[in-house]
Amino acid sequence: MSTFGARLGDIRTIDLACRLPSRLPWPLAYRCFRRLARREGLFPDAVAGAAIAPQTLPIADVAAFRRDVRTTMLLDTADLYLSRRHRLDWWPESVAVEGEWPRHGAFLAITFHYGTGIWLCRSLRRAGHRARFLSGRFDAADFTGRPRVYRYGIERLAEVERIGGAPPIFRPGARADILRTLDAGDCVIGLIDVPPRLAPRDQRPATLLGQRASLPDGLVRLAREAGVPVVPCWVEVDFARGTRRVVIEPPLRVTQDAGVLDHFAAVLDRIVRAQPAAWQFWREWPAWIADARGLHAGRAFSNEQGAGTLDHSDATTGSGT
Repeated sequence: MSTFGARLGDIRTIDLACRLPSRLPWPLAYRCFRRLARREGLFPDAVAGAAIAPQTLPIADVAAFRRDVRTTMLLDTADLYLSRRHRLDWWPESVAVEGEWPRHGAFLAITFHYGTGIWLCRSLRRAGHRARFLSGRFDAADFTGRPRVYRYGIERLAEVERIGGAPPIFRPGARADILRTLDAGDCVIGLIDVPPRLAPRDQRPATLLGQRASLPDGLVRLAREAGVPVVPCWVEVDFARGTRRVVIEPPLRVTQDAGVLDHFAAVLDRIVRAQPAAWQFWREWPAWIADARGLHAGRAFSNEQGAGTLDHSDATTGSGT
């Protein structure tokens, strides 16, 4: 596809397919999204990346799976504009909450590239917490020929900052900011399903989807150092009804890094198996496993030079927020 064609496709996807329907009453908006999700050319990078899923998990209806992948991307992108149009105390009837955040004190809210994560930010705000989101750095040079995608990512981070009441923390080099934020009694939101390509240091062996993989333990170790709990959380999508559910697990005190990391691996394994189309990191999976082989063999990763920058292939940040 030409550079002009890619730019035009990004505008069609973000501004027409995602942004415009989000202005409708939600039941009608969701019907529009589900109809749009039938279009074969929508979010081709996400669909191509998710093609590995039927080779990994039993997926009976591959066409329906691809439609659900597109639906996830449509919702995750549209949620930015839905959120921006409303006050900070707004909460829609189509989003339920299971569990509750700690009432007082700092903690690390740890989630995954799964579902439509901006509702985690709004849920924390609704519970009275000031929160900072941990993000990869955005560099316009990484989005050459995709200015609308770059602008969307900047807009999304700005909305996360508006909701959380504090600016994002950028990695790499986030350690000091995270500890200062926790010491001030605020919360940090981070994603733990980050492969070696994006976080080449601090990876530890983990079993995911029956494969030898890895997860970074940096967030868990920082929680232990700061003396704060970690709270597993994620957002589920009900594709049949068009509703979402924010799931908040009880806080975990970190006394042993490996045990907590095993818990997150088990949670991620469970939710991806339950709803594989909601996981936005399928495109990373083959290289993720390959990079982890050295770790399981007691050697270095095959990709030691991972830069920790964001992938720009999709018309969303892939941040899970």
